[in-house]
Amino acid sequence: MIRAVTFLGVALLSLSAPNAFSADKNGRYWIYGVGSENCEVYLEARNNGGASEISYKNWLSGYLTSTNRSSDDTYNLLGETDFQGALSWIDMYCGKNPKNTVYMAVANLSAVYYPKRKKTK
Repeated sequence: MIRAVTFLGVALLSLSAPNAFSADKNGRYWIYGVGSENCEVYLEARNNGGASEISYKNWLSGYLTSTNRSSDDTYNLLGETDFQGALSWIDMYCGKNPKNTVYMAVANLSAVYYPKRKKTK
């Protein structure tokens, strides 16, 4: 499912992670894949496991890889945290914000972890 999202969430991220974000003239852009789902659906998939949970893990790993590649002075956005730690952080965020999208959860994770990122290998 693809949804348009406002630029507001990314604007918050950009305060702490200086990237060049793109969007249309109204600040909107498309989100592909499970990132457009809400946190309730994500938590259900995490609880049930299986192929649905794997879809979220794959989406997150792609997002993080892309962020590592496109962010200045970044080798690993997660710093000393591993992938399981990132999933736990998103679980916590989604538990508190079940109506937000998975994308918003990951954007907030990125904003929190950016200052702690590894800059070199």
